Amino acid sequence: MRTLLLFSLVLTSLLGCKDSSPPQPIPTAGPKVLAGVHDPGHLVREGNQIVLFASAVEWTTYETTQQRWIPRGDDLYSGQAPAWDLSPRPQYWAPSVFRSSSNAFRIYHSAVYNEDGHGSRIGFAEAQGDPTQFSFAPSAEHVIESNGTDQPFAIDPAVFRDRDGRDWLVYGSHAEGIVIVELDPTTGLLKENPQNKFWAPGDSRFTTIANYGGNLSENNVEAAYIHPHPDNGYYYLFVNWDRCCSGTNSSYNIRVGRSTSPTGPFLDRDGRDMAQGGGTLFMDANGQMVGNSRFIGPGHAGIYRHTDGQDYFTHHFYDGDNRGEPSLGIWCLRWENDWPVIDRDRSVSW
Repeated sequence: MRTLLLFSLVLTSLLGCKDSSPPQPIPTAGPKVLAGVHDPGHLVREGNQIVLFASAVEWTTYETTQQRWIPRGDDLYSGQAPAWDLSPRPQYWAPSVFRSSSNAFRIYHSAVYNEDGHGSRIGFAEAQGDPTQFSFAPSAEHVIESNGTDQPFAIDPAVFRDRDGRDWLVYGSHAEGIVIVELDPTTGLLKENPQNKFWAPGDSRFTTIANYGGNLSENNVEAAYIHPHPDNGYYYLFVNWDRCCSGTNSSYNIRVGRSTSPTGPFLDRDGRDMAQGGGTLFMDANGQMVGNSRFIGPGHAGIYRHTDGQDYFTHHFYDGDNRGEPSLGIWCLRWENDWPVIDRDRSVSW
């Protein structure tokens, strides 16, 4: 399902959406692209730095004063795996960045120790210091675990805070689909019975919020991300359907639904419950919806609101113009009738 990919980010200028219609002399409309990025978390801001984490786990910052990306590191733990990591070699996937109740950055990620058997743990590291010189303190114990193909695979964590100040973890891949469970805001672990780190049928701590509704034989859903819209009262659930990690042969596509509750039900534009296989197509596998076949197999949605109030949509994809190189796309995002729409006719120009 995943392969670890190092990324070295191409330096590029970014911020602000500019209308590319004539007579403004912008040569191409659409996103900014950063090569070598896989499974990115959503962008976060700290001071004059915009911070990006991605597998495996690597991070970079965008200097708003210098208008350029600067790679910062590729090893959270400086060669010393956390005590809760069972993997024979580091396999840290798909991080999610979250600001804790103490205002610190926590980087949740999976540590896979048996991919075929869905053996994986999700834990976190707390970032310390300035974003340009982060050091990371691992959590003393992991948050959740899977050890069988009859459970939600404990990868692809996404953490968010709801409007009532409650913290939630969304995770899962294939098998039993996407689930949500509440976290303790202080410890960062499960709020209820944190010593029991496994999902089980009928466990009231967990709510299933998405399953696959496509044509493949597996439950091909993963890479969930929930965006609490700061203005309109909705929570937006983005997930991936179909298959990733095959370069330009990837069939990954992004689906979306919304709810007024952080635990759903999340309904698509046609009123279908995503837990029952619903999900409105947001980005297709071949770039047709954005008018550019370069953007193959998009995945791992994220939304970032800049200081000017403009929203940006981020995702990885396999670059059809660059031999299928896994890359990051950053698009201007607008909202129509309280649904997200990629603004493919505007250029990102930070």
